[in-house]
Amino acid sequence: MLRHSLLLSAALLWPTFLTAGLQSTFVASDLRDPMEISLAPNGDVYVVEREGRLLRVIPATGAVMELGTLPVTALRAAEKDSVWAREDGLLGIALDPQFDRNQRLYLYYSAPDKLLNRLSRFTLREGKLDLTSEKMLLEIPTDRRDKVCHQAGSLSFGKDGLLFLSTGDNTNPFLSAGVAPIDDSDKMDHANAMRSAGNTNDLRGKVLRIRPTENGYDIPKGNLFPPGTAKTRPEIYVMGCRNPFRLSIDPKTQTIYWGEVGPDARADSPRGPAGHDEVNQAKSAGNHGWPFLVANNKPYPIYDFAAKTIGAMTDPKAPRNPSKMNTGLEVLPPARAAFIWYPYGNSEEFPLMGSGSRNAMAGPVFYHDVSRKYNLLEKDEDRTLITYDWARGKAWKVKLDDQENFVHMKILLEGLQHPMDMEMAADGSIFLLEYGAGWYFNKNGRLRHITPDDSNKAPQITITNAANVYQVTTKDPENEACQIDWYLTTGTEDRKIGSGEKFELKDSKADQLRAVATDTKGNRGIARVLLQASQLSELKLTIAGKPKQLGYGETVTFAVEGASTAKDLVIRARYIPPTGHDAGGPTLPDDMTNLIKVKQCIACHQVEADSAGPSYLNVAMRYRDDKNATTHLQQKLKTGGAGVWGELPMPPQSAITETESQQIIKAILGLAEGMTEVRGTEKGQVVLPPAPSSAAPGGAWEITAQAPNHIFAKTRINAK
Repeated sequence: MLRHSLLLSAALLWPTFLTAGLQSTFVASDLRDPMEISLAPNGDVYVVEREGRLLRVIPATGAVMELGTLPVTALRAAEKDSVWAREDGLLGIALDPQFDRNQRLYLYYSAPDKLLNRLSRFTLREGKLDLTSEKMLLEIPTDRRDKVCHQAGSLSFGKDGLLFLSTGDNTNPFLSAGVAPIDDSDKMDHANAMRSAGNTNDLRGKVLRIRPTENGYDIPKGNLFPPGTAKTRPEIYVMGCRNPFRLSIDPKTQTIYWGEVGPDARADSPRGPAGHDEVNQAKSAGNHGWPFLVANNKPYPIYDFAAKTIGAMTDPKAPRNPSKMNTGLEVLPPARAAFIWYPYGNSEEFPLMGSGSRNAMAGPVFYHDVSRKYNLLEKDEDRTLITYDWARGKAWKVKLDDQENFVHMKILLEGLQHPMDMEMAADGSIFLLEYGAGWYFNKNGRLRHITPDDSNKAPQITITNAANVYQVTTKDPENEACQIDWYLTTGTEDRKIGSGEKFELKDSKADQLRAVATDTKGNRGIARVLLQASQLSELKLTIAGKPKQLGYGETVTFAVEGASTAKDLVIRARYIPPTGHDAGGPTLPDDMTNLIKVKQCIACHQVEADSAGPSYLNVAMRYRDDKNATTHLQQKLKTGGAGVWGELPMPPQSAITETESQQIIKAILGLAEGMTEVRGTEKGQVVLPPAPSSAAPGGAWEITAQAPNHIFAKTRINAK
């Protein structure tokens, strides 16, 4: 008997954001934390996912085939609150320039056997990833402890077979008050980016450039440090990067662009400037400043974390790296200013960037070409850089002059769901990868295909099932007749299996069934059924009036669709401070996290997910208005109990002292600050809470709908 998806159909083709002149189709869905894409000459799209899967997507039919799983170190759902390997995994992919001939590809991943990230070449054999074909090119030692993050990992080929790789500073950013993480104290190396991004003899916090060969790689001319230069690495093309995301190479000039995810300080202080994200441009090798400068070369002073004293201010013309952890040059190359920079609040220089959380990315450079099938922009927009932001869900078009200088920018796309990667195809269309609704553990990542709007909308299609007889319902916006074709994917094999509105499935080993509706002008709608994996139904959350901003205490009217029952439905609104690092959800302070682990409380409780006991967030929300909550919960810890959250009893916590219990309960109840919720209804209103202590310009409201056995829905709206 077939194990069918609970969500029997999903229309993958919906023109949802439709910026003027463009239309979007979803050619793949159900992706799990997808990280990067690479386009094959035949039009296929290859996708890597954070936990190790390599996928091939055939856009014309929506086929998604798993080519193999690379063993990697990564944060897993079983230990979602772990402080280990926070941003590790399968991070980047680039197909060989001769991929159609040699079936080679390059992967950058967190090795499971050593404390390092590895760049390797692999070969596909009979359409599958051959793990035995691995040829290691580079191994970059990394740290994975104590919330160390920033791995970057984007790969891209430029002219003459040159391969670019972005690497993060591999540093804990949470211990330096949102300014430069340059803690040179003993045993604080994991919070010191001077050892990595600011080190000319280290490959972290860089953009590397090499030329792969049959047995390794060569160093091309023009990198930052010639081979043989003392205390340097010749692979470095750009240094001084924090978390450089999504490399893009101008196909004509070979100038490289990347988004730089910046630090979190909300305002200028004696310890340095407010945090900024950056879009960077490098026409040649150079130093882009981190951790000594940010934005348009705003300098940081050298701060002594042990003595708590502020030292010399960094000189952008000759920045110095004074760290005892520095194994490279002390005097660094002159620092370059960012191409575009913007803080959490409104940007004076680039006001169109808006405000809120930020995660900068850089996409392709558009050139108008009358000889190809598509031109997404107009002729007068020739030489336009497309940039986008993961947190803000927008993309912008940035006009460049003949010297590649900034001219002006305009909004291109809005309403995106965490845009993760963007690549331009040979026909001029764009593939846009969306990571999914959450920070980790998504199962709703998607791949969009963006083309010019030809005034003919693609048909919408859904599938229903009765006793293995599948039937489609189609709706074409122009009421055109549609051809229905059925496809079946088993492993890496995809085949057409029939036509018509109905199909009886007898293959019990297939992975996915798809119906493709094609209108008379060739536009397609695709619906898919996942056959071999239980798939949760997805909730849909609508906010009345589609507000651009919401203020403290305002009333929000909502509606939720897709819940099997309203009984266990929870609608929550949470204030998000202006920091991209908060997008993962409520967190306990580090000292309380460590204390809870020492006392073994984590064995039965997690911050957001119910396990043996209720989540700490559910406890906080239940008791947030109870003046006696601290005393009551302290007694519960002392005596134990059962029946409030279920039948499983909580034993007395005799190992926790009275002082520790006060600290733990205060931290747990603090999770509810800036939050409110409504339970048990599909339509209603939720009143936003008053301003929390973390309120600041650039914040946002995160509104979620959750229910057991459903994929949650989430939307984010800027705070007033």
